[in-house]
Amino acid sequence: MRLNIMKSSEINLEIEEIVKSRSEGVYSKWRIGRANSPFDAKEQHGNPNDWHDWDADTADEAIETVDYFVDKGMRKEGIGSGGSDFVYIFFSGSPQEEL
Repeated sequence: MRLNIMKSSEINLEIEEIVKSRSEGVYSKWRIGRANSPFDAKEQHGNPNDWHDWDADTADEAIETVDYFVDKGMRKEGIGSGGSDFVYIFFSGSPQEEL
């Protein structure tokens, strides 16, 4: 059973707040992607410290969120297959920066 399923508009609001509060609204310092398992995706990316994920209502909702933030300047990461309905972001910044 899936818990805390969210619409893309709800996820977008949360992501906007995170980006504003942690990187002064600079989207290019973040990476975004979709996955079947946020746990596996986090591990594949080296377990970043500043990681956030959400369970979108549908894969289409997840795609909508990813596309929205890529258009704002986030860097797109791997895309899960088929019904990948988890959206994740993590801070990447520049090599000299840490949060």
